[in-house]
Amino acid sequence: AILAAEDISPADLSLLEGDHFRGIVLATGGVTSHASILAKSLEIPTVVAVDGLMETVQQGDSLIVDGNSGVIYMNPSQEVIREYDRLEREYLAFNRQLDEIRDLPAETQDGHRVALYANVGLLSDIAFAHLHGAQAIGLYRTEIPFLTHRDFPGEEEQYMLYRRVVEGMGGKPVTIRTLDIGADKYPSYVRRATVEPNPFLGWRSLRISLEVVETFKTQLRAILRTGALGRVRLLIPMVSSLEEILKVKEILAEVKEELEHEEIPFDHQMELGIMVEVPSAVQLASRIIREVDFLSIGTNDLIQYLLAVDRSNRKVAGLYEPLHPAVLSALMHVIEAAKKEGKRVGMCGEMAGDPLCTLLLLGMGLEEFSMGSLFIPVVKKIIRSVTYRAARTSTQIVLQMDTVGEIKKYLFEQMRDLGMVELMELYH
Repeated sequence: AILAAEDISPADLSLLEGDHFRGIVLATGGVTSHASILAKSLEIPTVVAVDGLMETVQQGDSLIVDGNSGVIYMNPSQEVIREYDRLEREYLAFNRQLDEIRDLPAETQDGHRVALYANVGLLSDIAFAHLHGAQAIGLYRTEIPFLTHRDFPGEEEQYMLYRRVVEGMGGKPVTIRTLDIGADKYPSYVRRATVEPNPFLGWRSLRISLEVVETFKTQLRAILRTGALGRVRLLIPMVSSLEEILKVKEILAEVKEELEHEEIPFDHQMELGIMVEVPSAVQLASRIIREVDFLSIGTNDLIQYLLAVDRSNRKVAGLYEPLHPAVLSALMHVIEAAKKEGKRVGMCGEMAGDPLCTLLLLGMGLEEFSMGSLFIPVVKKIIRSVTYRAARTSTQIVLQMDTVGEIKKYLFEQMRDLGMVELMELYH
């Protein structure tokens, strides 16, 4: 079946994971909305922002949902059906080719290696991570279980859930992000004092955690305890100042002291990282990096904040552009700041899994690419097709360009020279 709706929340979508929808079509939303990202992680073709959807579609209609191009065909002709049958055969053939490199390293032809990780929000995502050769979970979104509860989950419930994730990865590392609710992800039990006119700029993510401290400490306890079972990293979202990360470290120290006093096993040396997704964090990257062990760039929010574009507003969706020169300059600044301090830097936004951006990010020196599992083999294929030296050269050329148009044209030509255009179009 195909689900057609005005909108759907990440919480509702998580409850549908076992229903095996073949596609989702929404009247509202954006391609980087959290519901859209979650649907992509479940490998469900999704098209959003369809004008007049609910006035047009009827139960029983036949639909083709083209998640790559963002197009739907309602009651398609036999000619259109035959064309999509052909595209499906091509897609499956490419998948078989990509399966051949699943267990090979993401290594350039001159020996430069990077790490390819999976973004995970549901336990069912773990199977996809293994299927597509993820080396680790680079982002586990803890808010999805929170959204489906009637109240904040307790420590034991969280611990058992995180334990299942860590054990499910069979010894591979797991990066657990603390609660990132707010904006378009509010649990029903979190009471807001007022209706926020700008929720993406309001009470969300770390700002909530630092206000509801006992709930934050409960989650930190569960994560630290999980670290005794395997390799776990702690990731803090939405950091906008040095004061915030210092406050997090203070609370973290208190939690560790409590666990020690209670003689509960936990990871005393768990690595601490932050999401770089606010312009102020970009500007402060060289200072913040000294207080943490690693950085993870969250491009979905960072792009909307840098470009003043609401990524859920279809009126301005065309202005949401990952290849904007200002975005690329910010990414380069963060990567260079981390490298100067000898710290690892990764990316867990949608941009990390965009085949058109792979060469560019590789050439910037990005070390960890974390994405929807489906895109891991594609990104690996591109990385294994080039030299690091060539990627560095391409990146330097792109960073001198002034417009999105010329950047896209150049990167498309690079993909064409590698014989990757058809592959890119199937997965873009």
